[in-house]
Amino acid sequence: MKIALVAMSGVRVRSRELAAVGVTLPGFVERSRVIASLPSLGLLTLAGATPPHHDVRYFEHVDVTPELLADEGFSLVAISTFTAQAPEAYALADGCRARSLRVVIGGLHASVLPEEAAAHADHVVAGEGERAWPELLADLEAGRARTLYDARGKVFPLAEAPLPRYDLLDPS
Repeated sequence: MKIALVAMSGVRVRSRELAAVGVTLPGFVERSRVIASLPSLGLLTLAGATPPHHDVRYFEHVDVTPELLADEGFSLVAISTFTAQAPEAYALADGCRARSLRVVIGGLHASVLPEEAAAHADHVVAGEGERAWPELLADLEAGRARTLYDARGKVFPLAEAPLPRYDLLDPS
């Protein structure tokens, strides 16, 4: 299976009311650039938990479109998001599904609102992805994948975590 891991990175603060009254966050733009440049450790760890017979690539959402993913022949698009970028994640997921790509959404937002995420994805991982990801991949290969993989409340021992796949990152 050819898998695209897409991180919805960056920091967003949206408040027209605060902007209208002149409230600013000194240094926020500069800090947000640094934060946005950090890769998704969660997705890189899931890549490390992915069996080697799968072809895995890592993308930041700013570098990817549904058209690109479809043209490159991905069979699974896994999107990790948090609440501030859920609208962008859902738009990407909807665009991928419109091109017949299978989509899984996980991350903090999907863990809190899995039903909402399920409206935009074929599969949702709620809770610790390290516990659910291998099961989801095995179920996809066996043709028995479920909509929800719920690992909420199930502790994943950090000592069992696979090494993140830093080799997937662009060194530049």
